[in-house]
Amino acid sequence: MKTFALLIAFIVALSQPLRAATLVLDGAMDGEISVSQERVFSVPQAGLTKLVFRFANPAEFKSATIAQSLLKHNIVYSPKPDSEKTETDQYGNNYTSVQWTNLKKDATVKETFTVRLSIELKDIKSSAVFPMPVEEIPVSERVYLKPTEQVQVNDAEVQRLSAALTKDAKTEQEAVSGILNWVVDNIKYKTPIPDYGAVWTLKTGHGNCQNYAHLSIALLRSVGIPARIVGGIALDKKWKVPMTDGSLIQGIGQGGHAWMEVWYPDIGWVAFDPQQSHLFVSPRHVKQTVGLDSVDVNDSWRASPALPPFREDISSEFLKDDIRISLKKTMTNPGNYILSTSFATVPKSLPAVSVEPPARPPADRTIEFGNMEFPEKMNFYVTGRDNTGYKTFDKETAEYVTGDVTYAQAFTVERDLKMEEISLAMHKFGGRLGSLWVDVVADSNGRPGAIEGGKTLIGARSMPLFLDTVKYHPGYKWFDFTFSRAPEDRPVLKPGRYWVILRRSKDAIVNWYYTPGNLYGGPEDARSTEKGIDWSNLMNYDFNFKVKGAYLN
Repeated sequence: MKTFALLIAFIVALSQPLRAATLVLDGAMDGEISVSQERVFSVPQAGLTKLVFRFANPAEFKSATIAQSLLKHNIVYSPKPDSEKTETDQYGNNYTSVQWTNLKKDATVKETFTVRLSIELKDIKSSAVFPMPVEEIPVSERVYLKPTEQVQVNDAEVQRLSAALTKDAKTEQEAVSGILNWVVDNIKYKTPIPDYGAVWTLKTGHGNCQNYAHLSIALLRSVGIPARIVGGIALDKKWKVPMTDGSLIQGIGQGGHAWMEVWYPDIGWVAFDPQQSHLFVSPRHVKQTVGLDSVDVNDSWRASPALPPFREDISSEFLKDDIRISLKKTMTNPGNYILSTSFATVPKSLPAVSVEPPARPPADRTIEFGNMEFPEKMNFYVTGRDNTGYKTFDKETAEYVTGDVTYAQAFTVERDLKMEEISLAMHKFGGRLGSLWVDVVADSNGRPGAIEGGKTLIGARSMPLFLDTVKYHPGYKWFDFTFSRAPEDRPVLKPGRYWVILRRSKDAIVNWYYTPGNLYGGPEDARSTEKGIDWSNLMNYDFNFKVKGAYLN
């Protein structure tokens, strides 16, 4: 009960002014993509007596919004395994299982395939009522109402929240929208995390794609709506969604990804990505498997005498990428940006609950704030359980920020702030002669670049960070940008909204880490500009940054 009260408070604390946050799209997207997956097991010097690897193959399917067909498929092994077989599991997934014995060198599995994806964004019509009579659900679909270790359908808090979110729903889609709108506004992306289960996600309010899917599925199943997890590959090629003023840039890290499907009695299984899209997924999603939870949809391996290190490299080439979409209308629920077709409905909001305002930090005391959690050093590839290795769905999410595109991240100052330092989570890949610096610029109508007198930017510029002073390092770490060595010369920001803009010179090659979704602030806190300073591109994530300073009042 206490957890549920906190969750309701969490809803209110994150509430924002109404905006056109749900973008209802019309049109079609067609893609033909050549994908290469190379998996490598690093065999120790003493060798392995046995290694068994079971991996999913790309699927062919057709649903109300998506059709995926397989055009080419080839697998090359090095060395050749002692045995190879294909199998179909109870959910209809196709797996290949290979085994090596007395393995003395690294084992490589290189799989290449070409898929064709056709996504049709159209009006979806369903007459499905809510609650759904269980006797009208076929036995084959009824299995997707079951609880699992990671989808704890029978948990009291899961059931209490799902009942509250669907209290006024009369149709299945109203119930689905009520649940998934809550998830997208109240769960924040984070990786790595120690638990992928629905209950852990509900209690902590964050997780990766598996957590989003498991919690959404648990809430849906608890009110009698069949839902299943989808395992596949996400591709990192960006695509633009037209808005009334500019574009929303959709992006996702490349690698393993989990999303979900919901069953409707009159239209079948329909795809949802709880992080970014309802009623469809983009041609950046390649489906491989479905199941009750992520254990059913993942690659796995066993070995003796010990599990070897594993890595996976994924590359893709879009042979065709035809996106013909338009903005049909907008809606205000949820508060964070989500893409949809015109099926979606807006459920009633939960009642407001008073929340104690956070305590104000004492004046003239150093503070830090921002989007500060990111994986400084982590294995993006492997998790283990019961002497079995599993490929993770965690992946690197970062922008190459020293190219032709300029990026900016917003933050808000509530009181006069003497700014000491701004830090960005970045990774240096190259460059010795170049330098980096940041501009802190006041907001102008939701974008960077307020100008006084036609010339002067309102804000401050950091001292340069020279690339030859930054050592190469594995993964991401804080790059610190200072504004003055003398405290009395540090800039003071008045209350308001500001943007951190990363600048560079010469040959700097740097990536800036980002968190999918909006872990720090609202859905309009990251922008980019390709030419000039129009800043018309909204990003569907928050960059990782840290502001250090002291409030003066």
